[in-house]
Amino acid sequence: LWALGLLLAAVALLAQLALYYRTEIATLVPQTRPHFAEACRLLGCELRLPRRPDMLSLESSDLQADNRREGLIVLNAVIRNRAPFAQEHPSLELTLTDAADKAVLRRVLQPGEYLGEAARARLAQGIPVGGESVLRVHFDTRGVRATGYRIYLFYPPA
Repeated sequence: LWALGLLLAAVALLAQLALYYRTEIATLVPQTRPHFAEACRLLGCELRLPRRPDMLSLESSDLQADNRREGLIVLNAVIRNRAPFAQEHPSLELTLTDAADKAVLRRVLQPGEYLGEAARARLAQGIPVGGESVLRVHFDTRGVRATGYRIYLFYPPA
């Protein structure tokens, strides 16, 4: 009876570990993804793509004034996935700075906000292996005197 109880406890522990590390397991063993997706559908959890910000890089970024409208700036940037697996699109924090490099305006953008219409349809697929995500965002900066900017890629807590 003790052996049966121990076996059931071990199976329950392994099931909890598999559920907790479902994203990592599904990434390392892609054949398990459909099984985890079905388990999450039944259990009400979510099977996300991996989130490794250290494997993302900002390949280029450019912030320019829009010549057509005063007080409007345009951010163009390219995010590259250097991981050997597809990743979820990160959130992006844009900080506008003054001449002393002090923050004068900060804005956090979710992927749905910075991706174009065509890319939003592929949001669930993430950024493919070695792929890029190109973004173009307009900001209204009337009343703000900024001379520089910083961009920070991150994933908010799940």
